[in-house]
Amino acid sequence: MSSGDIWLITGASSGIGEAVVQAARASGAEVLALDVNDERGEALARATGAIYQHCDVSQVEDWHAVVHKLSELGAPTHVHLNAGIQIAPPSAPLSEYQFEAATLDRYRRMMGVNVDGVVLGLRALLPTLGNGAAIVVTASLAGITPYSVDPLYAMSKHAVVGLVRSLGPTLAARGIRINALCPGGIDTAIIPEAQRTRDAVFMSTASLAKEVLFLMKVEQTGKSWAKVSEAKPVFIVRAPGDKEGR
Repeated sequence: MSSGDIWLITGASSGIGEAVVQAARASGAEVLALDVNDERGEALARATGAIYQHCDVSQVEDWHAVVHKLSELGAPTHVHLNAGIQIAPPSAPLSEYQFEAATLDRYRRMMGVNVDGVVLGLRALLPTLGNGAAIVVTASLAGITPYSVDPLYAMSKHAVVGLVRSLGPTLAARGIRINALCPGGIDTAIIPEAQRTRDAVFMSTASLAKEVLFLMKVEQTGKSWAKVSEAKPVFIVRAPGDKEGR
């Protein structure tokens, strides 16, 4: 990747997003880092040289402000739609993650971040993207397999996987690639504390950042890529009927 690259990353102040900001900046790219945690975002910008902007990905007005900022920076060459939350806060008992326990406010907030954040982001950004641009959406292993701990989170991630798979052919006609990264457990702030048992193994955010950089360069598009452990590379989990590349 050349120093002419411009990255846009949501959920950039922590977790996978923070690691991708660091990796993209290390490659020489300009980075627009978006988040709602302004204190962490501004600290990350100072540490890495990224440009930080407040953005609630569930709000259309915030995306309008992002597009205005891009009119100054230039069209993104790499977009990482990464922001995501689970249905309950990490400190909550696992019982609060269950379908019956979900409050309407928590449900709407999670869907706003996990689904609207991708939809609104794509609607705002796609008109700005040129031929050769690449998009990676952070989904989850819970987007291609059942996840009984948090069924509504699984639903939200299945939704974005379906969107990525369905948009692939349409965007390919414009020379734009889009793929979904579907990792298992990662050591981030959204992991329920009750799942942090002595036997639990979580992947590092740095290892996921490497996979994001890899997926930005692959020729495939509209695919869901599973990441089940640090020792194994990502691999495509195909939708039924998808025989492309076989």
